Amino acid sequence: MPMNNNYKLLWGAILLAPLLAFIFWLAKGFPTTFAYTPGTRTLILALLLVPLCEEIVFRGLLQNELASYGRLRKTIAGLSWDNLISSTLFTLVHALYFENALCLLIEFPALICGFFYSRHRRLIYPILLHAWYNANGLFTFMLMS
Repeated sequence: MPMNNNYKLLWGAILLAPLLAFIFWLAKGFPTTFAYTPGTRTLILALLLVPLCEEIVFRGLLQNELASYGRLRKTIAGLSWDNLISSTLFTLVHALYFENALCLLIEFPALICGFFYSRHRRLIYPILLHAWYNANGLFTFMLMS
């Protein structure tokens, strides 16, 4: 059965996370031991609670409200204005808590989550993608700390 465009985009989004983690691993010089081991509370927060809460706020509330203004649903290069605005605010909120300028790279997964929310209007896609990107980011952080 041929894969339709929705599945290709979803698989692309899924495969991008470990690719980014791999690039960071290469850039760091191939570390092979974990410099940091997260506790159970960190794992629960990073993989379950944070993706759920943040996507409810930034997609379910903010992006949905912005999309109610018809002009903001117009797209630029496949990304809607409601997605661009909510994803940028999402990134700026993270920039308040993380000192490293690399946190600005959060914009890319945020845009991906927003894209799937714009396309399907279901929170399950951004929540699962957010959890997946957090898992890959946490794994990268474990190697690089």
